[in-house]
Amino acid sequence: MKLLQPYPVQPHLPLFVLFPGMDGTGKLFDKQLTGLLARFDLRCLAIASDDLTSWTGLVSQAVKLILTELSTGQELYLCGESFGACFVMQVAQQIEAKITQLVLINPASSFARLPLLAAGSALSGLLPDALYPLSAMILVNFLINGDRVAPPERQSLIDAILSVRPQTAAWRLNLLRQFPVHTIVPKLVDIPILLIAGALDRLLPSSSEVNILARMLPNSKTLLLPRSGHACLLERDIYLADLL
Repeated sequence: MKLLQPYPVQPHLPLFVLFPGMDGTGKLFDKQLTGLLARFDLRCLAIASDDLTSWTGLVSQAVKLILTELSTGQELYLCGESFGACFVMQVAQQIEAKITQLVLINPASSFARLPLLAAGSALSGLLPDALYPLSAMILVNFLINGDRVAPPERQSLIDAILSVRPQTAAWRLNLLRQFPVHTIVPKLVDIPILLIAGALDRLLPSSSEVNILARMLPNSKTLLLPRSGHACLLERDIYLADLL
């Protein structure tokens, strides 16, 4: 695991750390970085494509990386998308006092409550390698609304999915099944949180999930993107800096 540094260090600005989705590459945020640059000292978390570490190990590594980067007196913003939202929630509970704001985008915390999706994902590790590219192409259609994502971003998404080994994808889905949402969320009640959901998410029930989380998090605000899908940060007219 490492923190990618897309721009030179700006320690006079708040540290903003982006936690990626299932791909773990940290490279699908490229479209968003320029807009965030004026306000933040940016980092993108990246997880190796063969990493089969438990939640406990991943969280421990991430906490150490972030605290190493954080300068004395520097504000800290953490942002997680989908799988990354589940990851960042667990990190946030470890360093609650240091966080200025937590941003959760289409959080995959609903995964364990979707029995058909969870059961189907359990078989993904058995998928022959030859069929994995085909399954990735099918998955893309659930992750994005095609008319809202430009071809370069669509190709970046496909490349990111294919960069993850089938066994690693199965492991990360297993982590989502294990995510202890009702244990983690109550520990975040004092952190200012922005919950963002795409109303047209075809992969997960993100709209209803952020409403559930909002009822559990009294210090949160909810932002619904009416025309957006699951991978909303790849869409043409969605800019995280503007949403913040």
